[in-house]
Amino acid sequence: MHFTKITLFISILLFSNSLFSQTALEKAEHYFEKRSEIVEDGKADSENIDKAIELFKQSNQEPEKTIGLLKSYEFKASWTNVSEKEKKALYEKAIDLAKNKTEEYTQNGAIAYWHAANYARWGDLIDITEAAKEGVVDEIKKLAEKAIELDEKYNQAGALRLLGGIHLEAPSIPLILSWPSNDEAKRLLEKAYEIAPQHPANVYLYAKMLHTIDKEKQSKKVFEELVSREARENYFLVDQKYIQKGKDYFNNNF
Repeated sequence: MHFTKITLFISILLFSNSLFSQTALEKAEHYFEKRSEIVEDGKADSENIDKAIELFKQSNQEPEKTIGLLKSYEFKASWTNVSEKEKKALYEKAIDLAKNKTEEYTQNGAIAYWHAANYARWGDLIDITEAAKEGVVDEIKKLAEKAIELDEKYNQAGALRLLGGIHLEAPSIPLILSWPSNDEAKRLLEKAYEIAPQHPANVYLYAKMLHTIDKEKQSKKVFEELVSREARENYFLVDQKYIQKGKDYFNNNF
């Protein structure tokens, strides 16, 4: 027992010393990786993501600092228990930061992606018809296309998934929103699935697209593979969400 206590004390001391010697950026990434450590009712406890945000702010390493803040604001708004008002404020903070830094890092695909992702999340808070009328959906499309141009593989084909999902799921509204296309959805979502088949959202959207274009047998096979998966530890919440969406879609359509 005495030996066990000494061993535990040494382990804690070594871990503490390791964290102490890390840069603010390294510490921030450590806490970001642990963002889903505690989950209840489909939401993460905010303690680790709050620590990540504060540490990213302390870093002077760019563009990593900006990328860290953008992805952390998106996670806190989307995956922790915050009010609608705070959620909107977090997305707007990310959008403003991305706009400013895009001028400085014009060729950075990660900043372009998180700009598009936060804008899309902010747009989800608005009625789709209103968002279309105000040009929000058009702006998301433009941002996602830029992110694809710069780095289509970033965040497991994130921009392809984002834009492909809009083409697949956004309604066609005469004289307001006419560009969503199943052909474009097929092109983008096939590529996202090809690049990152490990991401359940890519699988779900690809399978749904196949079903939409009447490829039922192929769609069913992809859905069957999706619903048999377990959520990955580092992506637990988003994986859990899309695996469940896959189960619901499968049960309702096959």
